[in-house]
Amino acid sequence: MKVSILVPIYGVEKYIEQCAVSLFEQSYEDLEYIFVDDCSPDRSIDVLRHTLERYPHRQGQVRIIAHEENRGLGAARHTALEAATGELVMHVDSDDYLLPHAVEHLCAAMEQTDADVVDGGYITVANGEEGAPIAPFHVNTETYLKLMLCQNIVFNRIWGRLYRRDLFTRTGINSVEGINYGEDYVVVPRLLLSAKRHYIDEPVYAYRFDNASSYSHSINERHNRSLYHAHAVVMDYFTQHDTDGTYRSAMQMATLAMVRHARRYEGHCRNLDAIYPHRVIGIAPKLCNALLRSRLIPFSLSNTLYLIIRRLYKIAVSH
Repeated sequence: MKVSILVPIYGVEKYIEQCAVSLFEQSYEDLEYIFVDDCSPDRSIDVLRHTLERYPHRQGQVRIIAHEENRGLGAARHTALEAATGELVMHVDSDDYLLPHAVEHLCAAMEQTDADVVDGGYITVANGEEGAPIAPFHVNTETYLKLMLCQNIVFNRIWGRLYRRDLFTRTGINSVEGINYGEDYVVVPRLLLSAKRHYIDEPVYAYRFDNASSYSHSINERHNRSLYHAHAVVMDYFTQHDTDGTYRSAMQMATLAMVRHARRYEGHCRNLDAIYPHRVIGIAPKLCNALLRSRLIPFSLSNTLYLIIRRLYKIAVSH
């Protein structure tokens, strides 16, 4: 099965060589590499091309697509997926890298289990040091999705996973242009609603923590609005497709997580409410929502109640 590896590129001159080497040296041969240059202002593409020269057997497998203007991470991921021709796809961030047998072992697990999505373990990287392996959650797909919807219990990562491309095409799900912060969250939960998930503990991906220019290292009003839009897309999708209400409580927790985020980072919920007017149901969620919103209640107090409710929810869902 051919695997398309999808890589958005912007401002990663310092990291792209290590990323590209890890991709070109994969033990799996039937690969397609799609790099999307989102008008990177540095020498990222030059470094990529020079690196590719060392791997002549991979050159025919590489496509570099250039955006005419900077459109953001969501658009770059969207462009890459639209261009993919492989039966399977992987998203790789250009400041991260794959471990040598990542694609081979994820493909083997997918063939053995007939899954739509296979998660791998991962390691973190900071200051050149690799951390201990982190295994995926060992729960069924429904439980995993209920935890993921909460947004801050399970890592909402689009990377480190192998997907069947037809999962995207048959559901019509893709990254959303303009959603650059929370761009993982807007895709993965929606996919998992109709997917069979499997996992392997072996680490396949190295996630870099020390790139200060990445989206995950800055929170501002623009990023907050992006996150609220991601929340709105996911909540609308589940309202439409979760017809039996399996994930109704998880959606409540997702909304509380957004209210908490707004209060914590903006001190108010005006931007959130403008993008996604909402309501919560139940005594505890309503009380938590009211306390998180109140300027008269210290955030530390309302946050404590939120954390208690989240912990109780996790216990209830996991058992």
